[in-house]
Amino acid sequence: MDTLLDFMTFTKGVEYLLAIAFVIAFIAFWQWVYGRGKGMLIRIAVLLYLVLGFFILVGSCLTTATR
Repeated sequence: MDTLLDFMTFTKGVEYLLAIAFVIAFIAFWQWVYGRGKGMLIRIAVLLYLVLGFFILVGSCLTTATR
């Protein structure tokens, strides 16, 4: 990152990715607490995989930006 604009753009992008991951994690938590019936485990597993994917995406953004 050479300029302040590069830094701000990178920071804002990571912030948005983390916000989306938090929303998906909150939905998974909500389903776990209030979800009753069949298929709850499958829905939670899918949402957790999405959260994991977002964290991997954020991690890859961080490692490529620091080079």
